[in-house]
Amino acid sequence: MVWQCKSKHRMERMYIPALVLYGFYLTHVVSVSPPHLMVVHSGENVTLQCINVLKKTGHIGWFKQVNSSEPLCITSMWSSLPTVHHQNGFHGNHMKMLITNRTTFLRITEVDVADSGLYFCGMLDNYFIFTNATVLKVQGHKDYDKDPTEHYEKVADPQMRILVLLSIIRTAVLFCCLTILIIYTTRK
Repeated sequence: MVWQCKSKHRMERMYIPALVLYGFYLTHVVSVSPPHLMVVHSGENVTLQCINVLKKTGHIGWFKQVNSSEPLCITSMWSSLPTVHHQNGFHGNHMKMLITNRTTFLRITEVDVADSGLYFCGMLDNYFIFTNATVLKVQGHKDYDKDPTEHYEKVADPQMRILVLLSIIRTAVLFCCLTILIIYTTRK
């Protein structure tokens, strides 16, 4: 009987480090940075890129957002198929999407002031993953005479604080649960 208790106690000690490591695995660290700023002149050609979004086959899209408006899907395609679909009034002769290796590109020909805005790409697997935000400023656009990143920095800073706070809370709860488990198992 004593041997079984010691064996069980050793088993519990083996589970605790495994639970701690699993807890660290569940604690996500999210990095939020302001979008890249690209300033161009009207009539120029621009190529935006989205690096390493292709982890596996999925549905990929490019989106545009102006100030605080709802993001609009510009173009999308399955990573395994060559067919590109344009949405929301965007046309293939002005905006072209292509994929090479793990990088997705959006080529905008002869930019106009109306092309100014925040561009980002996303991939839908089981959920959307958005990456590589770029603020495109076409010089002369009246809404972007001030710093175009100003609005996005104001939004990103509180979001970053919330994400960090949630991560800390989740880690603290996990730590408390593990501490209770350790105390409970050592008192048995």
